[in-house]
Amino acid sequence: MAIKVARARGSDLAGLAAEIDQPDLRAVVYFFSPELEGLDIQGSLGRAFPAARRVGASMIGGWSSPGPIEKGIVAMSLSGEEVVACYAASGEGAKADPEGLARRLASGISAQMGGRAADPDRHVGILLVDGLCLGEKIVRELTIAEGLSMPIIGGAAADELAFARTIVACDGKSSSDGAVLLVLELRVPFYFGHFVHYEARPGSFLVTKAEPDRRVVWEIDGRPAAARYAELLGLRGADEITSEHFSRNPVGVAIGSTVYARSPNAVIEGSGIRFYCAIEAGTRISLLKKGDILANARSAIESARRYLPAGIAGALLFNCVVRYLEMKEDRKVEAFNEAFAGMPFIGFNTYGEELFTHHNQTLTALFIGAREES
Repeated sequence: MAIKVARARGSDLAGLAAEIDQPDLRAVVYFFSPELEGLDIQGSLGRAFPAARRVGASMIGGWSSPGPIEKGIVAMSLSGEEVVACYAASGEGAKADPEGLARRLASGISAQMGGRAADPDRHVGILLVDGLCLGEKIVRELTIAEGLSMPIIGGAAADELAFARTIVACDGKSSSDGAVLLVLELRVPFYFGHFVHYEARPGSFLVTKAEPDRRVVWEIDGRPAAARYAELLGLRGADEITSEHFSRNPVGVAIGSTVYARSPNAVIEGSGIRFYCAIEAGTRISLLKKGDILANARSAIESARRYLPAGIAGALLFNCVVRYLEMKEDRKVEAFNEAFAGMPFIGFNTYGEELFTHHNQTLTALFIGAREES
C-alpha cells in the first residue's frame, strides 16, 4: 500500500484512523492542536493500531495534502511497503537534563536494534522535542551517540504562541517535558534537507559575548547586542526594535551559499537579545534578507525529485512558526501547501527545526521515495 495521510478539524479520531488504516501498518506520525490533548489521541490511535509505533507532537497549525489547518490534527501512516522495521524511544527531563534525556533515547533505540549500528543509507530518525527546552543539546548528544550515525530530522512541539506547555507523545504516553525518537529502517530511498528562503546581506558581525544556555546574545562587535542590532537596521536605539523587525531581519551563519538562520525574539534587560536558538561567542553572523518562500519550497521539491527518480511516495515537513506567521501575513499559506501537491504529506509549524542541529526560520523536510521497479 501507499503512504496514507488524513486531517481532521474536530474530534473525529475514529474517522481519521479509518482514513490512514492500511494492511501491514508499521508507524503513525501525527501532529495536533494542544487543545485536543483531552481527547486521548494516544489511546484512540493505540486501539486502532495496536501493533504500530505511534509518535506525535502539539503544533500551531498543520500541513497536509488534503489542505492546511489552523486547528485540528494531521496524521500519516507508513506500511511494510516502505518500512522494514521501526523503533521508538521516549523520555522526560527535557528542560532540566536534555543531554541525559538524549542519552536515554539513544540507549533505548540501541537496545531495540539489538546493538546493531544504524546504516545512514537505510535508517532515518524522526525527533520530536518539547518546544520549551534547549533542543539543540538533545540533537547534539544524539549526533555523537555510538551506533546512531544517521540523519535525524524533526521539530520542536508548539502551542498557540503561549510558550507555556508543549506536548510530545509516543505510543500510549504523552509529556510536556519530553522528547521522542522514532527510527525507521526503510526499504526505499529517501532524501532530506534544510531550506531557508533568506540570503546573507553583505558584511558580517562577531558575537563577542553570549549565554548559550539562555539563548541570549549580550554583545555584538563588543557592543550591547540590542544597540548594535538597532544600528544595523538604521534605528536610533534598542527601544525602537519591534517584533516585526525581528521577524523580517533575522541573522544567520553563512557557509558558502548555505545559510543557517538564527531568529531573534526579544530584547533582554535592555541590552541583550534572546534568540530561538543558541548562538555561541565567537560566531560570525550576517543580517539576512528575505527571499521568495514559494520558490524556495519548489526548489526543495525539485531537489528531492532529482534524488528520487522513481518518485516521491510521501513527505514530512517541519516548518518554523516564524515562517508560518510570515506566510499568514503575506497570504501564502494555501500556496505553500499547494506547492507540495501530488504527494501524500503532513507537517507542522514548530518552535525549532531539527536536522543535525537545531534550526530557526527554516523548513526541514524528509522525502520518502517510491519503490523502484526491478
